[in-house]
Amino acid sequence: MMSRAALGVAVATLALLVVVRVHSPPHRPLAARATALPSVTPPGITLQPRTPAGRTPITTAPDIVYADSRGMSLYVYDRDTEGRATCVDACAAGRPAAIAPAATVAQGDWAVLPRTHGTLQWTYRGAPLYTDAEDKAVGDVEGDGDEWHVATFRPGSGIPLPAGIAARENAATAGLGLVDTRGMTLYTLEIPAATGNMSVGARWTPLEAPEIASPTGDFAVLARDDGIAQWTFRGKPLYLFDGDLQPGEVNGRGTPFQVALIARLFMPADATVRQDVELGDILATADGATLYQRDRVTNEERHEFRLDHGSPSLGRRWGTATCDAECAKAWPPYAAPADALASGYWEVLRRPDGSRQWAYKGFALYRYAADKPGEVGGNRLYTLAQIAPDPASPEAGRAMPAGGTIPGIDPSIPLVAAAPGLGVGALFWHAVVP
Repeated sequence: MMSRAALGVAVATLALLVVVRVHSPPHRPLAARATALPSVTPPGITLQPRTPAGRTPITTAPDIVYADSRGMSLYVYDRDTEGRATCVDACAAGRPAAIAPAATVAQGDWAVLPRTHGTLQWTYRGAPLYTDAEDKAVGDVEGDGDEWHVATFRPGSGIPLPAGIAARENAATAGLGLVDTRGMTLYTLEIPAATGNMSVGARWTPLEAPEIASPTGDFAVLARDDGIAQWTFRGKPLYLFDGDLQPGEVNGRGTPFQVALIARLFMPADATVRQDVELGDILATADGATLYQRDRVTNEERHEFRLDHGSPSLGRRWGTATCDAECAKAWPPYAAPADALASGYWEVLRRPDGSRQWAYKGFALYRYAADKPGEVGGNRLYTLAQIAPDPASPEAGRAMPAGGTIPGIDPSIPLVAAAPGLGVGALFWHAVVP
């Protein structure tokens, strides 16, 4: 795959350039484009799976909602007007304003409104945001309905997109990427649009625009010398790569082609996504350390560790309890800075010793001390552990063996009272799928 990609680069570099007719915004340097990408969430705003009515909170839900730093769902109120919050006094007792950090500044769709006593209230696209007193757990949306509506994360909403082009989360690049009608990744050719009509190899297909297509937002039409009308995005021609066989694949990324991103998802400054030959895209640190989570499969949730991140609700039930101080000698927690704030899919946990630790989609993150940079030696390691019942389950009344331990089972793993099941289970360490 890499050799073919390199060949494509060489062809693109050596091909003769021709003059084309372009109607698109002026070219911006790549560095400027990277910094200009808006953030999906500012510090203090998180993305959480919505818990559907009638389903257990451990079940992964397809809908994602905006939430505050605690994970509590955010709502908009139909009676509010842009820039003015009308739910105050008695109303605010049941619908508290979503309070932003004191140092918050407006960015993209996110801004703040002054409240009483010097506090600031979050707004999204001008609409004041609130929480709901009836929501008790992350993902609850008890306040959704009537004049109140949960603020739902919908990639691409509010952005002018031509027919046939949509936006989708692209975990491998930590952003929102453009896709075609089939969900296949779109790429930009990272050269000035005026030189975009060049041979780039047979594996790349120009994204054709309809004959009646007209510019919209950041999209324009490139009239190629071969007669094809090609979409451009922010002055760059758009292409499909034939090496992508399934929606979401990004096998064509790499100079001079990059995934066409419209916004970025939050990641800690020293975190990245790395490709592993066996596992695919995994989370890692900038210095090459693979990041791991400790997980287990329950009767309510079964997932493939290599492909599926797992239920955030299950991760929150464990918290940091699955790796105590002794465990942390072999599995150092992925430390969060003292001033770190939750954002997007990332949250900050506090360990028993007071230190702060990053969590991703509900699961606490760790390194493996025996790994060298780039290694994944901690993947698939597991320990048998005794599992306490869910207090509400029929198994809750069953007695544990004398002393609360089971012979042959790791006694250092604490009982987790909120976890379903009883008896013996296996806790797995595995590299984190973004």
